[in-house]
Amino acid sequence: MTHLASKTAATAIAAVLALPAFAEPPKVVVDIAPIHALATQVMDGVATPDLLLSQDANPHSVQLRPSQARMLANADLVIWVGPALSPWLESTVEGLSGADSLVLMDSPATHLRDFTPPVGAKPHDAHDEHDEHDEHGDDEHEEHGADDHDHDEGGDHDHGAKDPHVWMSVDNARAWLGLFADTFSEYDPDNAALYHANAEKAEAGIDTLVDQIESTLAPVAGSEIVTFHAAFGYFADRFPITIAGSVRPGDATSPSAAALAKLKELVATHDIACAYAEPAFDPALLETISADTGLRIGTLDPTGALQTPGPDHYAATMNAIATGIADCILDK
Repeated sequence: MTHLASKTAATAIAAVLALPAFAEPPKVVVDIAPIHALATQVMDGVATPDLLLSQDANPHSVQLRPSQARMLANADLVIWVGPALSPWLESTVEGLSGADSLVLMDSPATHLRDFTPPVGAKPHDAHDEHDEHDEHGDDEHEEHGADDHDHDEGGDHDHGAKDPHVWMSVDNARAWLGLFADTFSEYDPDNAALYHANAEKAEAGIDTLVDQIESTLAPVAGSEIVTFHAAFGYFADRFPITIAGSVRPGDATSPSAAALAKLKELVATHDIACAYAEPAFDPALLETISADTGLRIGTLDPTGALQTPGPDHYAATMNAIATGIADCILDK
């Protein structure tokens, strides 16, 4: 397997240039729906990439179905965030003999940020965020032995300390469009002009998306919020919202009594109107906190579980996050 993004920028480009050209467009598999949407836009008019996980899947913990394993086995290129988000996928991708792997967290095109610790967390808790994984309510999302995966990542990125929710950055999304166009063009040079034209069109769409989000958040600019887990740091870095903290130290780890007390103290001493649940997780904990503090509860969905997969999924997901933040704060 060739790792297209585990090297420096120069060597990564060299690796791509060494790829064989295909008589047909490459068979591309993308891990999650928001990133699949971006790849779909770049491949428009040529082919459609396959989506590995349904939009309502929890990417932290999945038991692959046979159909998904076949999808990966038939791929020429697998685009995925990386083992920091989906440790269960690493050994499967490593074992593919006929596919190349584009690990976005290893790409020089991707900006990485440090994890934002949950409220009252010990310093190491943020690093444990993706060491423990949650059942998602059906057999598709079963625990898959994440602790069995040891990996030595390429590049300069310490995935244990970095936030893997990289698609929450609109700037990363914009950068990936060009990366995808370049990569697809090396497999399929006959369609290079179309891939790059599609990427330019999609970049303009990201600019429009930024304007829409800024407009939606303008009435609540500067507000502090509490999120369920640390999935929205990239979003808050880019837009005028402050995340005061997150409730859970990990996907399957409940906060300690001390952390809950710290959260309630934070709400009491700051002007925080809302905390946000996520569709993948039981809201009971937030409901308990709300009953004690008067916090309103909204919903934010980092993977777009309620959005239709396809080229519009990324913009729909990001706009829904902005709307969810604003509507709760404004008590709509």
